[in-house]
Amino acid sequence: MFPVEIRNVSKSIDGRQILVNADFSVKENSITALIGKSGSGKSTLLKSINGLIKPTSGKILLFGNEIDYENIIPLRLKIGYAVQGTGLFPHMNIRENISVMAKLNDWKSEDIDARTEQLMKMTDLSPELGKKYPYQLSGGEQQRTGLCRAMMLNPKIFLLDEAFGALDVTTKNEIHSEFLKIQKSEPRTILMVTHDLNEAFKLADEIIIIEKGEIQQTGTKNEILNSPRNEFVKYFTASQLQ
Repeated sequence: MFPVEIRNVSKSIDGRQILVNADFSVKENSITALIGKSGSGKSTLLKSINGLIKPTSGKILLFGNEIDYENIIPLRLKIGYAVQGTGLFPHMNIRENISVMAKLNDWKSEDIDARTEQLMKMTDLSPELGKKYPYQLSGGEQQRTGLCRAMMLNPKIFLLDEAFGALDVTTKNEIHSEFLKIQKSEPRTILMVTHDLNEAFKLADEIIIIEKGEIQQTGTKNEILNSPRNEFVKYFTASQLQ
């Protein structure tokens, strides 16, 4: 059983086809990158998995169970979700931002403290940052905080929507290293959306290329590079790697 299964999923918005019969599975405890140009449908697909958008047709299964969009809250507690810009609460300090979901789920204070400290250590956030507010942090520190918050409940599925897109090259490389270190210490099923093929090749075990709502190819880095399925994949990879 795959933790994430997309079965012939289509989505139309205002008569415009955003997704067209998307069909693929995500392997357990792997990193899968969903890559495509702006407007290709990748973020819509990710939001459908998180229950923010309901497909027009087809179905999405998580751990073998079809998503119930009428009762989505329990499912979201099993999913970590991080986006570009982190979405941190400006009125909360860093420890409060990281631990907010645990508090909403009535965790014991000692468990909250232990998990918060564990995550801050894993992501190389120094303890003295805990009482600071988002505006007092660098972009990289804010992104680390966002990752910590998404991982607070130790979700088995982790969704990232252009989570590293706003970072400068040096900071992005640092975050990439932290991200891979976290995956090694706490393996989970990760589906990340990116427009950067180099980032996808660096982080992901498997690549999914999407264009105009249609899946063009799935495969490893070597399969994508050495055996492009069609002219679009060939052109897309060549243009991205120039």
